[in-house]
Amino acid sequence: MNGTLRPLEWGLLGLAGLLGLLMAVILSSIGDEPQWLPEEPAPAQPAFNLQAPPTVALADLAGTWQAPLFSPDRSPDRVAGKARVTSLSNLSLSGIMITGNLQMAMLKQADGPPLTVRLGQSLPNGWRLEHLTPQSARFALDGRTQTLSLYGKRLPSISPSREPLP
Repeated sequence: MNGTLRPLEWGLLGLAGLLGLLMAVILSSIGDEPQWLPEEPAPAQPAFNLQAPPTVALADLAGTWQAPLFSPDRSPDRVAGKARVTSLSNLSLSGIMITGNLQMAMLKQADGPPLTVRLGQSLPNGWRLEHLTPQSARFALDGRTQTLSLYGKRLPSISPSREPLP
């Protein structure tokens, strides 16, 4: 091995020495104390005046809920309790339970929670469950009847083939 170092080796040795010195400074915790800003005195009074919001009578705001701003026809929203549904189009029959003393239908609403109704009881919209079979439920309202049937999902038919599956 040669006793003299090349200039590149001297440069790398100097860089290693500087990095070692930097590591010693970091590990010696020099400069770890925080430098706080001087405390400023709190202002005596705010520079603005606080004012109470104006009071408005409730009757003056009636137009706000009677003519909704973003509704295209600007008409009031329908009241849920007063409107009567004339058909069962938003309901689907999801199940039927017929036992010795219990006959009930389970219905799914398009936009609400599921409903259960026993034979002879009425739905919230006024339709009364009149007759139940294992596949359908008949409802009546004001002399009209409407029947809902169970929707049975079926698997596609499989025809036997002699070809091996891929």
